[in-house]
Amino acid sequence: MNMTLTQKQAPDGVAGISGFKLIIGVFFAILGVLLTLDNLDLIDADRYLTYWPLVLIAIGILTFQNAGHRVLGAFVIGIGALILLSNTVDFRFSIFDLWPAALILAGIGIVAHAFGFRLPSVSNQSDSTVWAILGVRKIKVDSRAYTGARIIAFMGGCELDLRKADMEQGPATIELFVMWGGIEIKVPDGWEVVGNTVPIMGGAEIRTKAAPGGRRLIVNGLAIMGGVEIKSVAAEAV
Repeated sequence: MNMTLTQKQAPDGVAGISGFKLIIGVFFAILGVLLTLDNLDLIDADRYLTYWPLVLIAIGILTFQNAGHRVLGAFVIGIGALILLSNTVDFRFSIFDLWPAALILAGIGIVAHAFGFRLPSVSNQSDSTVWAILGVRKIKVDSRAYTGARIIAFMGGCELDLRKADMEQGPATIELFVMWGGIEIKVPDGWEVVGNTVPIMGGAEIRTKAAPGGRRLIVNGLAIMGGVEIKSVAAEAV
C-alpha cells in the first residue's frame, strides 16, 4: 500500500502577511521591553528608539523578495532608510526642511500635463502601480476583467472607485502602502473583501456587504500613520 503525503504551501499573500505580523510583533515586544527598562531608569530608551525605521526596511526587504512587488518593496526600503538617516546622522538641516521640493515636483507635473503627459492609471493588469505622493489621485475603473493593482500613497491620498468594475476571473488583489496619508477604495455592493492590511499607528476599516460565492477582492498592505477605508456602494448609487 503506497501512501503519498502532500504538503500544502501557503499562498504568497498569506506568507507575506505572516511575515509582516512577525516583524510587527517583534517590534512591539522590543518596544515594551525598552520602555519598561526606561521607566526603571536602567537604560535610556530614546537612544534605541531612533532606530525604529529598521522595521520599515525589514518590511521592505520582505516585500522586495516577491518579484511582483519589488517596486513597492524598494519604495518602503527607501522611506525607511531616509528616516533612519534623519534620526542618526547630524545634518545641518532636517530632511523635512526640503518640503519646498514638493512645489518643484508640482510645477514639473503641471508643465508635463500641459504638454499632454498623463500619469498611468489603473488598467486591467495586476502590475499597475498608482502613485499618490504629496497629492491626491482619483481613479475610476470600469474594466470588466479587473485583476488588481498596487497603490503607493506617501503624504498624499488615493481614491479608487471600482463601482463599475467587474471580474472575469477572481479574486482580484490590491497591494498597498500608505504613510502619512490615506487610501479610500469603493467596491460594488456584494463584493467580498478580504483585508490583510497591517496598521501601525494608523487604521484600516472595511465596511462591505459580502455575497457568498460572489466577487472577491483581496487587499494586502501596510498603513503607517495613515488610514485605509474600504466600503461597498449599492448599485443604484453608482
